[in-house]
Amino acid sequence: ERDEGSNFARDGGATQEILREEASTVKNADLKEVLPHGFAIHHAGMGREDRELVEDLFADRHIAVLCTTATLAWGVNLPAHAVIIKGTQIYDPAKGRWAELSPLDVLQMLGRAGRPQYDSEGEGIIMTQHSELQYYLSLTNLQLPVESQLIKTLPDHLNAEISLGTVQNISEAVDWLSYSFLYIRMLQNPGLYGIVNPEQTLKEDPTLKRRRLDLAHTAASLLEKSHLARYDRKSGALQSTPLGRIASQYYLSHTLMALYSRHMRPNMSDIELLRLFSLSGEFAHITVREEEKLELAKLAAKVPIPVKESPNEPSAKINILLQAYISRLKLDGFALVSDMAFIQQSAARIM
Repeated sequence: ERDEGSNFARDGGATQEILREEASTVKNADLKEVLPHGFAIHHAGMGREDRELVEDLFADRHIAVLCTTATLAWGVNLPAHAVIIKGTQIYDPAKGRWAELSPLDVLQMLGRAGRPQYDSEGEGIIMTQHSELQYYLSLTNLQLPVESQLIKTLPDHLNAEISLGTVQNISEAVDWLSYSFLYIRMLQNPGLYGIVNPEQTLKEDPTLKRRRLDLAHTAASLLEKSHLARYDRKSGALQSTPLGRIASQYYLSHTLMALYSRHMRPNMSDIELLRLFSLSGEFAHITVREEEKLELAKLAAKVPIPVKESPNEPSAKINILLQAYISRLKLDGFALVSDMAFIQQSAARIM
């Protein structure tokens, strides 16, 4: 068979010497195997040193082919000549099924190809099912409008404004919404944002002030229920609370703060604190995979603070992985390493 490895790292060239030398220092076994041939991998389960090495080598054009996860397109600025998206479906834990990548993710990934300051042209290749062909043709032709997602997290954004003092009453909250992308899209596509009889509504209320008031009132009521803000319904005054300021400063959702407010006590033990942390909404998407159960059971026996729940429970997995990180226990599974990195980052912010 013809050896085409020289297409990526030429024999005897400076690039191959550099790759061989760097390969001897990497910790990831898979990366160590492919790096001398001009290939590399990049994902959250790798160590920071390995990831930074890959990024530097790719930016310096020593690595010809980089296989990476979708998150690289958002987190690291690595221009390329060609981008190949191999498969457009990812597992969505919230829906419990496989779902198509969001249009923003696809455009962000394709946007890495042919950056003007680095290349004169670029190529973007999408490998997907035939049934999705028209969708991606529309996407690349910019025929799909971008819609606002603000309603889902409106209470948290409003809490930040109240904490800053930029919104002090419900009237100011209504005005604040008029400067949002949500307001622009509500005027353009009212039916999508829960506005009944759009034509009649826009005739009677061209600025959708009643709808904005309804959204602001609902968000303020949720903040009051979660003890993040004080809401005087008679005067419309909004005032931040200490919990609200903490939530705003550390980017904590109102649902998470409500959970902690209900269950937090001054004399809680370490076991109770870790259990409460493991119930945080930030980890709703974390599940226990079949191949992880054995390793989690072994880790549960090693961690310093006992875990009452079965290792098969997602909350137990979160508890175990946080303790494993603090105790510097070694993990074998790539998926567990990735989950632990996410839990550790969230713990630094929440705790």
